[in-house]
Amino acid sequence: MKLRNYIFAAVVFASVTFVSCNPDSIADEDNPYQTEEGIERSKLKPPPQTH
Repeated sequence: MKLRNYIFAAVVFASVTFVSCNPDSIADEDNPYQTEEGIERSKLKPPPQTH
């Protein structure tokens, strides 16, 4: 009974350690938003002149 609990704890610990330390699981490298888009100059309107 104790051996089974130790093996279960070791499997849980190993799986959490390997998943969290895997560089592929780091979300900082992902870009969920498309921020590389530029603004077209033809779509910009000049601000109204107030004198």
